[in-house]
Amino acid sequence: MISVIISGHGDFASALEGSSKMIFGEENHVVAIPFLKGEGIQTLEEKYKQALEEMPLENEVLFLVDIFGGTPYNAATPYILKNKTADMVSGVNLPMLLEVLAMREHVTLKEMLGRLKQVNEESFQVCSEHLEKIQQANQIGEDGLL
Repeated sequence: MISVIISGHGDFASALEGSSKMIFGEENHVVAIPFLKGEGIQTLEEKYKQALEEMPLENEVLFLVDIFGGTPYNAATPYILKNKTADMVSGVNLPMLLEVLAMREHVTLKEMLGRLKQVNEESFQVCSEHLEKIQQANQIGEDGLL
């Protein structure tokens, strides 16, 4: 199983976790760690350390953070450098988190990372482009001709 730490600026991580609970309910070994105004990187590193101490040692660990190179990202990097069973993904969003929750008991961390790249591409949609595709598909007849 993959343990999950969600982090981001302000209440982002807590809100994301709350949204996922509406769909998946309460999950074990998933923790949201906010990075609050006035806190420094050392505070966040300590929060990560405390969360990791409560997770099973045999689990792989996936950090899901909001911004590449931001403080939540930078605070997790030393842990990842020391632990080959941990990694991190930036740009976390609800579809990504839901995919993690759905798959984390059935795949390795490496497999999960590959899938998250796909989910990120699939979940990013421009409405006008999507509607145009639908409109074009409706103009094509059953025989495939316009």
